Amino acid sequence: MGQKWVDTLYNIQQINNISYGKAVDFAGNNRDLLLNLATPINDSPPKCGRPLLVAIHGGAFLAGNKDIDAPPRWIADFAKRGYVAASLNYRLGMFQTNSQVNCNISAFGIPWNCLNMQDTAEWFRGYYRGMQDAKGAIRFLVNHAAEYQIDPSNVYLVGESAGGFIALAAAFLDDPAEKPAQCGKLTNVLPPNKIYENQCIQSTGFDTSIASMNLERPDLGDVEGNLNPTTIKYKIKGVGNFFGGVLSNIFAKHSYEKAPVLYLFHQPNDLVVPIDNGNFYQGAGICYSNFPSYCQSIVNRPRLFGSFGIKKMIDSLSGKVEVPKYRYETTNNLTDCLGQLLNPSTSGHAIDNYWTRSLSMAKFFAPTIDTVSNCITSFNPLSTNDAILLFPNPLQDDEVNIITDLVIENVKIYDIKGVLVMNYTEIHDQKLVLPPISKGIYLVKIKTNRGEKVLKLVK
Repeated sequence: MGQKWVDTLYNIQQINNISYGKAVDFAGNNRDLLLNLATPINDSPPKCGRPLLVAIHGGAFLAGNKDIDAPPRWIADFAKRGYVAASLNYRLGMFQTNSQVNCNISAFGIPWNCLNMQDTAEWFRGYYRGMQDAKGAIRFLVNHAAEYQIDPSNVYLVGESAGGFIALAAAFLDDPAEKPAQCGKLTNVLPPNKIYENQCIQSTGFDTSIASMNLERPDLGDVEGNLNPTTIKYKIKGVGNFFGGVLSNIFAKHSYEKAPVLYLFHQPNDLVVPIDNGNFYQGAGICYSNFPSYCQSIVNRPRLFGSFGIKKMIDSLSGKVEVPKYRYETTNNLTDCLGQLLNPSTSGHAIDNYWTRSLSMAKFFAPTIDTVSNCITSFNPLSTNDAILLFPNPLQDDEVNIITDLVIENVKIYDIKGVLVMNYTEIHDQKLVLPPISKGIYLVKIKTNRGEKVLKLVK
């Protein structure tokens, strides 16, 4: 008899390319967001459903997808362990610099030229969009908890490289005060240099041409994003970060009562994401700027904190705020840049042994899976005495009244696809004046001094 949640005990089935929503990318294009879903088929799921694992791919926020590298293995193996497991695509792409920075090499599968951004804000914005999409994917899955037999109280995330950044942010960047300033409205960018037209824009599918790109940089919105609003209060119980990191301290402020546990794996000679702190592609930049490439250093890279930097960050906060319990694993791999180029099996930006690290993470997560507590079906912190009504409903014109004795702090209206229609930060006389909207069903999320409630509004 194997150990549940740890040993690969079950047969599985997989459904690919499930759409979990649409969102606008960096260049103004509306992107269909897809995920793959793997589930056990011969297990006995707990009464509340199975734990959910969401796997997120890497690629420097520019490349990669749900079907390559570790995510396909993670979702297959964790489904065999009894999880429902999903791998997801998220919005990719950033604005390249208007300067000409040219070097005809590939740095870990990405053309050197394409790594040169308009400014450091682009890295923050790529990371933030990925986080919003990951949160939207989680809400999509918990909204379909009954269909997929998911337990919303046991949600786990894992990512590699850029996916590690996104997994960490989806769990720990949960307070509005943590929103990076770079993700608010910024001035328009200059058109990327023409040398990036084919290699970094057309061939990647980011846009048809530089001329067709929307060069505006709008406010990227709430830290939760607006995809797939839910009334289900899910709980992220654990995060796995494989050679990813954070762009700021996202552990000092939080809305969760108990921090998710955190599994960290990173190698000391990582040339892409420094294990402690530094800039993106710091090691590779040093390597390729010397003989024989003599590349110009990648421009406009922000500072980051890798897994060891995260460990130190958490240790410094211990006893001051709620911090995650963590397991930190590394190697003695000190192969230098030239050695890694000559023998890719010694790469520091990689998993040294997939099975060893995956099993270690599974063992670390297993004790946190709670199948005894009452099942989560929905969340409404308002009591039955705290009634909220919308009138008229169905809507007759462009005004709707909110009938309640509570203090209304904020109202957001979403269409049925989860797209934010209006965000009211000031409500006068408990009346909302709506913009022209199509006939259909809308979700009205009302935040009060006593909690939140989501109501349906019909036009």
